[in-house]
Amino acid sequence: MTEEFWQKIEEYRKLGFDPLRWVATGSNEIDNWTLNHAVKEMKRSSIKLDTNWYDAFHYADGKAPDLSRRVFSIRDPAVENEVELKHALAIFRVHKEIENDSSLFTGILNNFFRNFRCKVSISKSTFAVTEHRDAQFALFDYIGLHRGDKVGFTAADNATAHVIDPTLKPDSELHTDIPMTRCIDHLNLIGCTSGFNLYPIYDSPQESTLDTIRKNLDAFTSRYNLKMDDYSSLKIGKLFFGATGIANTFKELPTNYDQIEETMQIIITNPLGSLMALSLFTLAQIDEKIISTLETKGVTNQDLVSAKDECMKNLSEPHFSLGKIISKYCPNFGDSPQKNDNLIAVHPLGSDGILGLWKLARISNCHLVVNDVPMMFEEIARLASSEALVTNPTAAMNGCHTIVATKDISNIVLDELRRHNFRATVIGFVARKGEPNVTFESNVKEHFAANIGLSILNKITDK
Repeated sequence: MTEEFWQKIEEYRKLGFDPLRWVATGSNEIDNWTLNHAVKEMKRSSIKLDTNWYDAFHYADGKAPDLSRRVFSIRDPAVENEVELKHALAIFRVHKEIENDSSLFTGILNNFFRNFRCKVSISKSTFAVTEHRDAQFALFDYIGLHRGDKVGFTAADNATAHVIDPTLKPDSELHTDIPMTRCIDHLNLIGCTSGFNLYPIYDSPQESTLDTIRKNLDAFTSRYNLKMDDYSSLKIGKLFFGATGIANTFKELPTNYDQIEETMQIIITNPLGSLMALSLFTLAQIDEKIISTLETKGVTNQDLVSAKDECMKNLSEPHFSLGKIISKYCPNFGDSPQKNDNLIAVHPLGSDGILGLWKLARISNCHLVVNDVPMMFEEIARLASSEALVTNPTAAMNGCHTIVATKDISNIVLDELRRHNFRATVIGFVARKGEPNVTFESNVKEHFAANIGLSILNKITDK
């Protein structure tokens, strides 16, 4: 343990940020199963809250949606600030007490929504966790659409800095880049190739930090020639990094989960487990014994630092080539997908890692069979699992997603992904419809080598 490391941790905490909460799970956000359960138990209100991984609207030719932002108190929202628009994206920052108390979580949601009067549908919502009660908030980005000739779709997503590098300063550019890159990653996955616009979400109690954050935002959007609308800080007075992003596609969306058929192949665009390098690097700053344990497994400290640096680079640099590849194999807007020419469905994995396959199984109502689990930094991931250092050794960085397609098209897509430096491979197939489940070949469990990870999988299956 270094004095410098703990000084930085204390600096984050004084700013109202929790720099280590993400380490065990690979994300500082409420997991999808907890969120689904809380939303399922909600009482009816004028707000329709869903748990999709994106939102999308028809794009009227040449007319970008208008975004109206409102920030509310979690405990006592000022509903006079409502906007009379039918669609919104939401980011919530909630206290850690709800993580293991689903009834309390549902109660907080019911209390928050009960006084809202305007009907609005929230398909994409993100819930960040905080240890600071006075850092809680709810943010709605209301989406105003325009009439006109429909020529495609505008997709929308939001994200937080679900992981950080606590050895860096709180106002490091990497921390502002992470949520914007994460938004773009999902927009690329859905086939967006144009009209990118970012709406950063940020805050700090220090004006100097706010100034640095704004410079970082300008640097990122200038680097990639992206449009940005800065709605200023949240004015909660606690450090926060997040973003909402929109982009356009003139193709049909590759989210035809109801058209997934038996024998279709499951492609993974990049190996799993890549986030473990950042997790173990951070844990090694807390407990130096981890370095010794790594070395007994043939992993040097320099190996870990190099893997961590690769992870941070991935988390802060968009993969625009993914959007172009996905778009290429989607039908034109208005056309029906052809199973031997088009991708049928895509779904992100990211920090969910292999657990994201259960989301895909649930929304497609299919039984998936996995016969390969490709892992990046495999020895690092195995160590994290065998030593029970993290709860999900398969958590991954950006660019790790699933694609469902027939064999005829999957081979072509695999070649194209690999030409753009993706380490894509087929990990399994769709066994049958009508039974949402995921099973593994016996050799995969040995390859996974993660008792703690498998216990999570069994728990999800039981649900």
